[in-house]
Amino acid sequence: MTSERPATGGRDDLPGGPEDDTALASAGGAPAEAVPEPRDAAPESGEPQRSAAARRRGLRRATGLVVAGVAGTVGTTLVVATGGRLAQGPVVKPPTTWFGLLDPVATNEPSVLPAVLLVGAALLVGAWWWVCRRSQQGQLSLRGVAVLVTSWSAAPLVGPPILSLDVYSYVAQGVMASMGLNPYTAGPSLLGAHPAALAADPVWRDTPSPYGPVGLGLFRAVTSLTDGHVVLSVIVLRVIVAIAVAVLAWCLIRAVPAASRPWALAAGVGGPVVLLQLIGAVHLEAVMMALAAAGLLAALRGRTAVGLALLTASALTKWPAAVILMVLLVRRWADLVADGEPGVARRVLSVAGRDLAVVAVTAAALSLLLVPDGIGWVRASSAPSLGLNLYSPVSAAANLLAMLSGEPGPALQGSESLRLARAGGMTAAAALIGWLLLTIRTRDVPTTCGLALLCLAFLGPVLHPWYLVWGMIPLAMARGVRAQRALLAVGAVGAFLSVPHPEALFVGAPAVTAWFMREGPVVLVGIALGAAVALVVGRRRRGREAEQEPA
Repeated sequence: MTSERPATGGRDDLPGGPEDDTALASAGGAPAEAVPEPRDAAPESGEPQRSAAARRRGLRRATGLVVAGVAGTVGTTLVVATGGRLAQGPVVKPPTTWFGLLDPVATNEPSVLPAVLLVGAALLVGAWWWVCRRSQQGQLSLRGVAVLVTSWSAAPLVGPPILSLDVYSYVAQGVMASMGLNPYTAGPSLLGAHPAALAADPVWRDTPSPYGPVGLGLFRAVTSLTDGHVVLSVIVLRVIVAIAVAVLAWCLIRAVPAASRPWALAAGVGGPVVLLQLIGAVHLEAVMMALAAAGLLAALRGRTAVGLALLTASALTKWPAAVILMVLLVRRWADLVADGEPGVARRVLSVAGRDLAVVAVTAAALSLLLVPDGIGWVRASSAPSLGLNLYSPVSAAANLLAMLSGEPGPALQGSESLRLARAGGMTAAAALIGWLLLTIRTRDVPTTCGLALLCLAFLGPVLHPWYLVWGMIPLAMARGVRAQRALLAVGAVGAFLSVPHPEALFVGAPAVTAWFMREGPVVLVGIALGAAVALVVGRRRRGREAEQEPA
């Protein structure tokens, strides 16, 4: 695009790359190759003890790896064995039982399946947390982490769609597009008794597609390839998601220094949200974030035009990726302004014009070439807000408003309390993202992207667990311990955020079910906020005490 140096934070925003490995090693970042010390003629008296201690440490590390591998694999297997059955509703007809793993669960009878699913999620979270912490401490190799993540992903890769029915909506919309129908003006119910429409969630059967032309074009290509066969389409989409996750992994390990690559791989693609919600549930976020990570990596390495084109394609898959595009452009232009060179205004206008031209040309080409109604998705982009998640900050605030105003029951769709809470949440998200943009030069680009997208996910109208990956992937590319801690906390929350039909645990106890639907979200979100505040206050206090200690 231009011979001028990119203004996206400079090379400081890119701690990775082959050329950085040597620099990091010499500066104390990645460990440099050890130079063997000359040996004395006679061994020191403490050498046998040190060798024995090293062997014990190696044995403990190997035992920990085996335990983590088994625990994580058992955890994902338990979730796959129960998550597909729990996702089925009373009026949903899956295209296959998938060897019994999609047999529906009666919601009017007690069931232990939600408890089994929670146990599996807890095992996976524990194993993942252990691997991330050991990776932070430099105790695990990239190959070791890759083996663990591969083991954990085996069950989600071969099992049925779990925890969500969205993949059947993808297939139904692809079938509609293949038949010449417009998914941006009508829902899958237009297909009548087509197996994809019968398998889709009833909430979305009459809802137009909120996915961009890249996403819808992908659905149409898949269903055209499989001639509309639902099970084959799901399998092909699962393969595409697996490839997208592999691209994510490659981008993450190339974006960070060599010493941080095991951590980035474990935290970025080895977590419960990616394994269960992207691979297991076959969500489009995998494609969206693969394009976003590739675009962000390209832009930070100086290939700005390529990066902007990839980020535009990501935003045309699902619109939240536009936040990454916005952050990158604002940082790029802010750095130009901060340079203070003569003619800076003309230079900023010139660079901004070229950047926006790349975005506009890419958006126009993809919108015109992939689907007939390339901008129709804009009209339906708010469709996800028709859903409802009880355990989210916005729903908790709505329930609190309902209790204070004397409304009976939880704040459900259409209630005034939910409307006010959603408006307040979006206002707060906009304010926080605005503050992040105003202070954009105080942190690296991936950190700003991750925090902004987490604000949008947590404070948006609906919080689905796969939305958390929007911010988790940029944070895995970021620098600093704070970003790493935030990523671990968010990943653990995402593992437990979506348990289909948890009321099956309390059939016969309506008072308990009512409490979990009304007061439960308020209590849980209150505890989480209190713990977060206490953690931040405690860390700042320890930091001040450390600064006051004499050297």
